[in-house]
Order: sequence, then structure tokens, then C-alpha cells
Amino acid sequence: MPVFREKDIKVKEIFPGVMLTQAIQYENGCQTVTMGKITVQPGCGLPPHTHPVDDCMIILQGNGELYTEEGSVPIEAGCHIWAPANSRHGVKNTGHEPILMIYTWPAVNVARTMVK
Repeated sequence: MPVFREKDIKVKEIFPGVMLTQAIQYENGCQTVTMGKITVQPGCGLPPHTHPVDDCMIILQGNGELYTEEGSVPIEAGCHIWAPANSRHGVKNTGHEPILMIYTWPAVNVARTMVK
């Protein structure tokens, strides 16, 4: 059973001020799920996008706005978010500390399609 230590996981900047830490993925032997951590710096954001699978997120720190098809919703530490498959969503950090969130997808090699 693999145990991945955060200090050993490659961190990737996927958008300006948005860092992805992802070890539970196909490339490391996982066959059915993907899980990782996203850090969003103040004033930065994860632009609106969709995935072909459900996206579940837990906000561990920080606050900001979740952009959805219905509009924006304030989010803060303790929020549990479910973005159904193919639903438009994005996050903007409107606070003064980084947003830390854990996400999981019920699949591997999940595509992110950018939308307006």
C-alpha cells in the first residue's frame, strides 16, 4: 500500500498562483481514482472549467468564491463541494491567506475543459 509524503511529491503550477500537489493518480499506480491538493494564493483563481466526472472538494483553509452555472457562492474552510460531471465550476481566492483544498475524482486521467 503506497504512502506518499508531501515533501516528496512534485508540485506543479497549473495557473498563476495555483499549485497542484497530486500523488494519487494513474502515473503512480492508481487505477480508479485521482486525489490531490490545490493551493490558491490570494487574488488568484482556478478559471471556470468542466470535467467529464464528478469533482468533490473540501476547503481546508482560506475563503473565496466558487463560480458555478447558477452564479457565485462564498466558500470558506469547512465547505464540502460536489461539482457534478460536466458542470461549470471555478474558484477565486478573495481572502488574505491561501485557499487549501483537497479534491478527488472517481476516475484517472481526467480532462479539464476550460469554459467561459
